[in-house]
Amino acid sequence: MTERAAALARLPESARLARIFSIAACLLIAIGGIVCAGPRTALAAPPQPRAAPAAAETNRGWSNPRALELAKEAIEAKKEGNTQLCVEKDQASLQLEDHPYVKLHLASCLSGTGKLVDALGKAKDALGAGIRNGDEDLQRSAQARVSELLPRISHVKLLLPKESSGIKVTFDGVPVRQALFKQRIAVDPGDHIIDAERDNKGDHELFKERITLAEGEEKTIEIVLKPTNATQSEIDCLQSATSYEEKLACVERKSSKPNVHVGLEASGYTDSTNVHVFSPSINAAVNSPTAGWNIGASYLIDFVTAASPDIVSMASRSYKEARHAVAAGGGYKIGIVGLNLNGNVSSEPDYLSQTIGGSTSFELDDKLITPRVGYNFSRDRIGIRNTPFSQFERNLTTHQMEGGVTFVMSPTTLLVTGVTVQLERGENSKLYRYVPMFAPDVAPLVSPGESVEAVNANRLSVRARELLPQTRDRFSVGARINHRFSNGSLRVEERLYTDSWGIKASTTDAKYFHDLGDHLRVWPHLRYHVQSGTSFYRLAYPALIEQDGTPLQLFTYRTGDRELSPMMTVTAGGGARIALTTEKASVQYAIIVAGEVMYSRYLKSLYITARTAVYGSLGFEAEF
Repeated sequence: MTERAAALARLPESARLARIFSIAACLLIAIGGIVCAGPRTALAAPPQPRAAPAAAETNRGWSNPRALELAKEAIEAKKEGNTQLCVEKDQASLQLEDHPYVKLHLASCLSGTGKLVDALGKAKDALGAGIRNGDEDLQRSAQARVSELLPRISHVKLLLPKESSGIKVTFDGVPVRQALFKQRIAVDPGDHIIDAERDNKGDHELFKERITLAEGEEKTIEIVLKPTNATQSEIDCLQSATSYEEKLACVERKSSKPNVHVGLEASGYTDSTNVHVFSPSINAAVNSPTAGWNIGASYLIDFVTAASPDIVSMASRSYKEARHAVAAGGGYKIGIVGLNLNGNVSSEPDYLSQTIGGSTSFELDDKLITPRVGYNFSRDRIGIRNTPFSQFERNLTTHQMEGGVTFVMSPTTLLVTGVTVQLERGENSKLYRYVPMFAPDVAPLVSPGESVEAVNANRLSVRARELLPQTRDRFSVGARINHRFSNGSLRVEERLYTDSWGIKASTTDAKYFHDLGDHLRVWPHLRYHVQSGTSFYRLAYPALIEQDGTPLQLFTYRTGDRELSPMMTVTAGGGARIALTTEKASVQYAIIVAGEVMYSRYLKSLYITARTAVYGSLGFEAEF
């Protein structure tokens, strides 16, 4: 008698029957494709000590008796060759109790029904459980099943046009995520149907193909979207085409008609410092994808009213002004090189700003990498209200250099990087802003948020105009990543900034566009900005003056602009685009609404320590 048989004979009758049942169960599982070692089985754990009740011995490793019974029925079904019933019994058992040996047995049954991808998934789950639990028997059995299934899995790869936006693909009626486009997709052997469709400028394009895959076969599906109103010449072209590129060329309808976009918008701004702005605007753009050119222009007028604490502190009247801004630009593409020019003019009663610039981009590595460089020059003429520039004028010139690279990381992910250098020379000071001065012993006692009344009561009589450095060099680096999901797009941007005045800042911006059907797109928006102050910024500037009020000693640079102080701003809001027509329409209309709330906290400023602002816009656009 062997040692194992002798041990079995020494057990009580009930325990001996349980052990015999356990060994029998192991043999049944072995028939189903699972290897067992010793008295340990797929459906029973090692025996309890001799003193344990017989019932606990039989059900060791199972907390749900019904799950155990279903697993046994699955073994019997597999033994009888009924793999479909085996799948149903194992799945029902797993719903009641998650047992790794049942998953492995289910992998065997799924393999028998031809569902190799699902079978591989269950075998991998069982293998992972064996590794986690230190079960060498389960590891060996699961690894053998995985190794047997892997070479039998079939694969397909979807080949789509370069311009694949808007294409919807289904595989056997199941939508294919865009992230899987052009990737190797594991599928079961057998018959399959691939469908694709897209609405493109009023044309409804379709694709349909039936394929049969043998075990282990890999096939590339060339998706060629054919217009539903395809001409006979296009059909003949497709039949004679010998490559995928030739097939695409047959159905790509290159219209010489340019695309026209027109938009109207009205926006408003108000904040807790009594600044109010109303801005109507209009914009238009025309571009020809086939000819490679584009032009656009916009016009905006700002109506501004202000009665902020800064104005009150200077005993100045509130003001109402209008600013007119006109911008225009255009571009032309020559092969892989894109050229763009832009210019704008902004005019208000005492300020005239003119900018001209351009940029160049290069499409490299099949448009996957696009470097760009740009330059803008601005000249600002600064005057005093009700005084012609011929009598009083200050100037500010700005040179802005920009460079960056755009990377197409995948069909759904875009990375945009950039570096900007801006050099300012000339008058940066606000000619209407006066900075309160305090006696040297009073200045340290001034607190952030000091009221207008307290400032006027404690400041010196001298009126010192704001004076800022005549040079300012700005530097920033940034990156933006756009990722497209099945029903939306995420855009995240980070910008780091520093300048020669000592400001260091970080701006983080995130926006998620979500499509709620074909006619509605919504987006939440969140932005956070934080910065240090300039090196010369002071909450309260000390000064020495003569008895008659003549200043003896003032700070070389001084400002009351709280935007140059340490601060942070949180912006939260969102918007929606409501399409009034379908994508098939020759003329498409849409309404765009947006709104945001901005909260700014100033850590070291007079009059106010916080500002809350609200911005909203309503727009209408048409494209044809």
